Amino acid sequence: MNNYASNSMNEYGATARPGSARPGSRFAPPVRNPEHAEPWEQISDEHRNEINDCFHLFDMNKDDQLDFSEFRYALQALGFSNLSRPDLIAAFKSAARPRPGWTPLPALPNQPPPSTSPGVVDLRLSREGFQAVAARYVAARDPREELLKTFALFDRGGKGIITVDDLRGVVKELGEDVPDNELHSMVEQFDVEGKGGVSREEFLGIFLDR
Repeated sequence: MNNYASNSMNEYGATARPGSARPGSRFAPPVRNPEHAEPWEQISDEHRNEINDCFHLFDMNKDDQLDFSEFRYALQALGFSNLSRPDLIAAFKSAARPRPGWTPLPALPNQPPPSTSPGVVDLRLSREGFQAVAARYVAARDPREELLKTFALFDRGGKGIITVDDLRGVVKELGEDVPDNELHSMVEQFDVEGKGGVSREEFLGIFLDR
């Protein structure tokens, strides 16, 4: 498909992604600069912006840090909803620091001695800490997974291909006015087998091969 088609798919995927707390671009390759050692430097500008937006959205009391609950929901909004609680806790603790003013609890008679290190509820994650954790997950993500989810949004009815009618519905939802001959051209450009639509494999190739 031409540049307009790719841009339209990017925009549609960003606004129509179900189950997301916020819009976000998903079609930049997760790793742009693999030569960099730090995941934050590896990922694309689009993903860095998305991570920063999620941090600000879920920093509910605007103290420039996240507690564990805010951290968990921020990762879910980025698309990481299948992480186990132990994995989430380990990731959070790897970058979090004790909240300001935290001190160990006083010892009580006939009670086990209190912990001298803060628990998860007493930890807070800075913006930089969240960037580091989220970037690790983004850099490790298989881009095909998100692309195929978006393919399913375009493929209305689960036909296995994106047809001109599908594109026509998408551009209408985006408020665009694209002539039918251009829509046909978009599909024909990548419909190698002449089956009347763009397959899953061809759809992946539009974004992963550029």
